[in-house]
Amino acid sequence: MNITAIQISEKRQKVKTSDESIKMRKFISMTATMLKIGFIGFGGGSALIPVIEEEVVEKDKIVSEEEFNDDVMIASITPGALPVEVATGIGRQSSGLKGMAAAATAMALPGALLTVLLQAVISSAGSMVKSQINYLSVGISAFIILTLLAYSLGTVRQAVNKREGQLYSLIILGVFLLSGEKSIYQLFGLNIKPIFALSTIQVLGAAFFVILFTKGHLRCLRRSIPAVIITGCYLLCVGSAHIIPLAAKPFILALMAVLAVLGLAQSVLESPQKKAFPVKRLVTSVGFWLIFVAMFSIPAMFLTAKALRFIGMGWLSSVMSFGGGDAYLSVAQGLFVEGGVINNADFYGNVVSVANALPGSILCKILTGIAYDVGYNLNGSIIEGLFVALSGFACSVAASGAIFELVFCVYEKYESLQIFAVVKHFIRPIISGLLLTVAVSLYTSGICGQIQEAAGGNSSIVAFVITFLVIIANLVLMIMQRRGKNIHLIWKIVISAGISSIGCNLLF
Repeated sequence: MNITAIQISEKRQKVKTSDESIKMRKFISMTATMLKIGFIGFGGGSALIPVIEEEVVEKDKIVSEEEFNDDVMIASITPGALPVEVATGIGRQSSGLKGMAAAATAMALPGALLTVLLQAVISSAGSMVKSQINYLSVGISAFIILTLLAYSLGTVRQAVNKREGQLYSLIILGVFLLSGEKSIYQLFGLNIKPIFALSTIQVLGAAFFVILFTKGHLRCLRRSIPAVIITGCYLLCVGSAHIIPLAAKPFILALMAVLAVLGLAQSVLESPQKKAFPVKRLVTSVGFWLIFVAMFSIPAMFLTAKALRFIGMGWLSSVMSFGGGDAYLSVAQGLFVEGGVINNADFYGNVVSVANALPGSILCKILTGIAYDVGYNLNGSIIEGLFVALSGFACSVAASGAIFELVFCVYEKYESLQIFAVVKHFIRPIISGLLLTVAVSLYTSGICGQIQEAAGGNSSIVAFVITFLVIIANLVLMIMQRRGKNIHLIWKIVISAGISSIGCNLLF
């Protein structure tokens, strides 16, 4: 009897050890995947959505497609660094608190680290290092463009029937035309003033207003018709042409806000399911991120009394960063440049110019770069710059993670509402339309801009040829994959970067 009990105990111990080993391998694999994506993250936060999906959903199966779509939806409607927020959700679902911290940190680390390293060496190495990074990023950007196009096409293919596929196509096209009008004109060399050219937050704001006001019942004409009329007025007002005078914007926004809140309140009151708010999860997560910032900010606090003020401004800037990287630049300009933390020349000459040439979230790179500049200017020490940069990096990651967790907890309580069912149904085609705009902008401003900077003149033909070669090479790799060949993502990146680097160095 004793022998049997011992054997059972040993078996349980082996099973427990095996489970822990599996969890650890899953944790390491997930962290490595996020780190890898962080290194290739050219094109901004939303451009990484297809790459993350391919790696964590299709390939490694770290989370399900539904869980991933939930994370993308929440990250898209919250301020902060989008890829870091998506990584936060994936890490939390995969490995709890440690997974949340590791995934978010791994996603943000490559871009932030490269930013401060390039800031540290660019003065001695001149512009050569930056030029080579630009050449490499051209090919990676072309690869990202292909993944964005594939993601949008995949959205249409996911439709359950032909009618839904047509609806998805119309939504994608409509969002693309509303948000990408300026980029489309730029692509074809047309000097036309756009009518709309809406930002990401304006598109999402309009979509969420319609869903909230109609309570998710889009076929209810009594609410949908007024919603469409009000949304149309909003788009004509905030669009670049300002067909409706911009002076009307505050009144339209106030009306939309009131109606949206009323619709949301009615939806909550009418909901039969009452789930408890996950207070424990929220307190644990936010408390963890506060400790995370405190730990990484200790060196900065010893170096300068201004560290606490900078951390506070970093959190505030992250909370205010609706609308992507370009929007964050204006926030950082207002808080840090006009606030006297960094001068205008250093901000645009040393931080923004370097950050734009590197992968990763603009928010994380800019905040880390500003912190490095603050630390370096204390005594001209690179070490002190790196210590203060740690606080900026921690602040960007923690603020994004904490904001994501707050919104996720709210969503978890009310996910049974019809409005969330509609959001989950339509968020992917909306995001796909926005990603097409990112793809065009990545080509016109990213690839063409970087090659033009290197060539010093008209380089549209060179940009087209290099982009074409990279896309053809990756299409060949995709065909090989479908035939059973296992081709790792890193090889796609290396080949893409190699084509552009060789081409640019030969030509320039």
